[in-house]
Amino acid sequence: MAVENSELQGYDESQIEMMEENCIVVDANDLITGKDSKVNCHLNDGKLHRAFSVLIFNSNEKLLIQQRADEKITFPSIWANSCCSHPLYQDGEEEDIKGAKKAAVRKLTQELGIPPDEIQTEKLNFITKMHYKARADQKWIEHEVDYIFALKKDVNINPNPNEIQKTRYVDEDELDELFNKSITDDVKIGPWFRLIRDNFLSRIWANLDNLENIKDNEIHHMGEIK
Repeated sequence: MAVENSELQGYDESQIEMMEENCIVVDANDLITGKDSKVNCHLNDGKLHRAFSVLIFNSNEKLLIQQRADEKITFPSIWANSCCSHPLYQDGEEEDIKGAKKAAVRKLTQELGIPPDEIQTEKLNFITKMHYKARADQKWIEHEVDYIFALKKDVNINPNPNEIQKTRYVDEDELDELFNKSITDDVKIGPWFRLIRDNFLSRIWANLDNLENIKDNEIHHMGEIK
């Protein structure tokens, strides 16, 4: 851990602690090849690992989005989907879709403060997977097979300020406006959220009452993005 600790000096202590958790290392076909710490999976060239992205829509069909906290080590202060994180190599979270759903419920509680009894794993609708790589800066990188889940439900949130600085509900036009501001203003969008919006979100939004019918079993390989 000596190298890892030296790389994490000066960051928020709570975020450092989470960077020592073990991610699930996979190949391009999402087959597990091992485990490694979050810091090693995100440092320099990184290691391909599993992630998940949750999209929560309320009864008015507005999408919950978040602005990540300044304390985040990778991609601080950027706007992203409702919740995004990593299944860990623990407690059955290695079990493909079932494990990723379990991890999602864990993080929805830890990040957004949603009571655990409000979201059950069986209510999370698996949509698809995407494989992408994106640099945060010269030091940190994301290289993930991202499991995408969607849910239409009114939820109570109490965001953890160490994880999230702002939340909003947006309709499609309001989200387009935010993305347009990222071109001209100092608004930053998470690269995985940009991929979800450009490739999957319209289909999800159009099928919020039939989410179970739009899943696929593909891994969409997106390559490296800016």
